[in-house]
Amino acid sequence: MMAVRQGKRTAFSIQNARARLVGLGWLFTLLFIAVIGRLLYLQTVRAEELRLASARYGGLRVHQWTVYGTRGFIKDRQGNVLAMDESSLSIYIRARAVTEPKLVAQTLAPIVGESAMAIEKRIVEAQRGNGRSAFFLKRELVGDGVVRLKELVACERKRLKEERRKNAAGGIALTSWLDGVDILEEPCRRYPYGSIAHALIGFTDVDERGLAGIELLFNDILAATHAEVRGVIGARGQILAGTREVLGSVRNGRDVHLTIDVNIQSIAEECLQEVMQKHRPAGACAIVMDARNGDLLAVANAPQIDLNQRDQELRKHGLGVMRNMAETFLFEPGSTFKPITIAAAMQAGVVRDGSGFYCSGGMKVGKHTIRCAPHGGSRAHGSQKLKDVVAHSCNVATAMIGLKLGASALYQATQRFGFLEKPVAGSLAGRLEQPKQWQAIRTANVAFGQGIQVTPIGLAAAYAVFANGGNYVKPRLLLNEPMVTRPVLSPEIAGKMREYLEAVVDEGTGKLARVRGYKIAGKTGTAQKVIPGRRGYASGKYIASFVGFAPADDPRIVALVVVDEPHNGYFGGVVAAPAFAQITERVLAYLGVPAQPEEQEREARLAR
Repeated sequence: MMAVRQGKRTAFSIQNARARLVGLGWLFTLLFIAVIGRLLYLQTVRAEELRLASARYGGLRVHQWTVYGTRGFIKDRQGNVLAMDESSLSIYIRARAVTEPKLVAQTLAPIVGESAMAIEKRIVEAQRGNGRSAFFLKRELVGDGVVRLKELVACERKRLKEERRKNAAGGIALTSWLDGVDILEEPCRRYPYGSIAHALIGFTDVDERGLAGIELLFNDILAATHAEVRGVIGARGQILAGTREVLGSVRNGRDVHLTIDVNIQSIAEECLQEVMQKHRPAGACAIVMDARNGDLLAVANAPQIDLNQRDQELRKHGLGVMRNMAETFLFEPGSTFKPITIAAAMQAGVVRDGSGFYCSGGMKVGKHTIRCAPHGGSRAHGSQKLKDVVAHSCNVATAMIGLKLGASALYQATQRFGFLEKPVAGSLAGRLEQPKQWQAIRTANVAFGQGIQVTPIGLAAAYAVFANGGNYVKPRLLLNEPMVTRPVLSPEIAGKMREYLEAVVDEGTGKLARVRGYKIAGKTGTAQKVIPGRRGYASGKYIASFVGFAPADDPRIVALVVVDEPHNGYFGGVVAAPAFAQITERVLAYLGVPAQPEEQEREARLAR
């Protein structure tokens, strides 16, 4: 039997164990130092290179988005929303991350309304470094476009998921038209009533900054603040813990409540559209004001545009269509200013109710001749009382009264009636130079409405003095504004002026302003149009107007219509008075103001 010789084993010792642990410790230490060194190397030496590489491929691992506050609503006096925020989609292209420009262009062209060729060209040029490497292809996408885009995105994501499942082993790089295409959800300003009060409300840009109208005037109140959120995206699309960073804070804007009544606004605008169709003017405006407190119930302008289609509309009509003519149109009031002169003269004691005047049709003032308009075929009005002067719109008699009153007192009257101040935010003040160097002809001209410029809203507010028993009530556009009033005329003189203005409608130049069942007081105006920036008047161009209040003996509303450069007639009594009557009749019915039985009886007698 063969003997087996066993090897001699080395005895295990503490020294051996210590040596192994020390070696292992040094190994981990060296590995740790290597990792730290590698991190330092990447974060310092190669930091810029890696940052550029990340940017080249769209920075896919870091995501930044905006948390939006909501811009305040614009509402009418009944709480109807005139302007609001709604959600929209925007398409943002990171060109350097796009893998298939042609496919992206072909997919998105029907959505954004551009040609595929144009879109592809923009992407390719951005990839080559021509222009910005990232850009918005479309913003404020709403309606059917949103539905179609969401369907396309859902289908593409479903396709990619199936392709990944089929190629689970990897090795195939998947590309998609979604590469480099971000679909962002953003707030979008919308206007539920479309074109209603378009020039008054105004609009914002795509970043919701007010650019016109109320949106601009009260942008500080309406504006919201937004916050930027940034974070690193994990493999499953989640924000990695500890990487979320919030910059700024979110605050919603505050609502603005207007005195406007959207139903009265709609009435005024519908009536203006009839004026536009019949007389084809350069523009027109209408104002309806509560005679008791100055609330502006309607501030209408024509032509109109749909604020929800403002980009296309502005390209078609130009930015001038957004002019709020009711607040910023400066024009010579013509005959509508005569009652102001006469009331001021009565208040000063220069004339009284029984004062008589004679009009031969013309009057010499220095080297100049003042003439009356040939209403009814003759310029001469003959012997007249104050009531006749207003009813027949006599230039000669009004010039006489103005010369008696004097330049200084006439100028002060324009101030007391509010013509030379801004009635509401965004409006202009009227224009009239100081009377220090006025000659007699200047005073005479101003007396019957030439040489002074006013705004439609300023003229309406002045006529509210007659409706309000002699008190000026500052117009209000915001519901929370305090009422501001001041005395201008005595109640007795204001009452007399109401009588005179009734006569204009009953027997004078304003017969077409009559409204069945109501007493109407008002005044026609026909003025030549001033050449902007020059002296003199534009040949053949006129501004027709009518301003009044109803019911005359207990006024509820003041209404005004101004028509710029009308055709098919140009006298205020022919062009503006019928529109005033239509607006007044419908608004009084809407407000529930009952017809006056005595007026109905009087009309019945006249009809017989």
